[in-house]
Amino acid sequence: MGAPRLVDAHCHLHEYGFEEAVRIAGEMVVVAVSDDADSSLETLSISRALDSVVPCVGIHPWEVGPDSLREAERVCSLALESGAPCLGEVGLDRRFRASTFNRQVEVFRVFVDLAREHDLSLNVHAAGAWREVYEMVRGVERVLFHWYTGPLDLLDLIVDSGFFVSVNPSVEVQERQRRVLERVPLENLLTESDGPYRYRGLELSPWLIPRVVRAVAEVKGVSPGEVVEAVYGNLRRFL
Repeated sequence: MGAPRLVDAHCHLHEYGFEEAVRIAGEMVVVAVSDDADSSLETLSISRALDSVVPCVGIHPWEVGPDSLREAERVCSLALESGAPCLGEVGLDRRFRASTFNRQVEVFRVFVDLAREHDLSLNVHAAGAWREVYEMVRGVERVLFHWYTGPLDLLDLIVDSGFFVSVNPSVEVQERQRRVLERVPLENLLTESDGPYRYRGLELSPWLIPRVVRAVAEVKGVSPGEVVEAVYGNLRRFL
């Protein structure tokens, strides 16, 4: 990946226009996550055009429906055919989509099994289901818990397992995210935007990654340059 650069480890890049994606990718390495089979194809297309975009294919737990097991098999085939190194956005959500939780578990299990069998990374969503997701991914080599706001004791287990968590611009306004940043070691941390997304008046986007870097530097007592170097090294280990 060359010299250290800014990192957005979780971005829905397919939701931006291609020209905007080009501008973003010119400034940082972007781990581009997908929401379903169609967006997975879009993500793969973008990554073929832009060297600094790392594609993740997957099915977001919010998108899980009656036909998602069949769709998951299609996405798994895309992953293997394309050589995508990462599955995402995948996981469970008991907080916002409790009604489909059992089906989410079935779909997520497909992706976890694929990651184990083919040594792929997982870029996971786990709102309201942090422990369930942690238990399911044990045995996978590389896992990122995106926008981690779960229990701090579980955070310690995640770190001990060698997994990663990411923080995003919400660290400016969300106390729980701030506490996570204070506790997680720098060597287990990635920066992300989760853009495009609006949260408490913030328009989360890759363009706010420098602000996340400054927040990390302030909390960890190091320079922004040291944060960029550390996070970039973490990304290389994650992928």
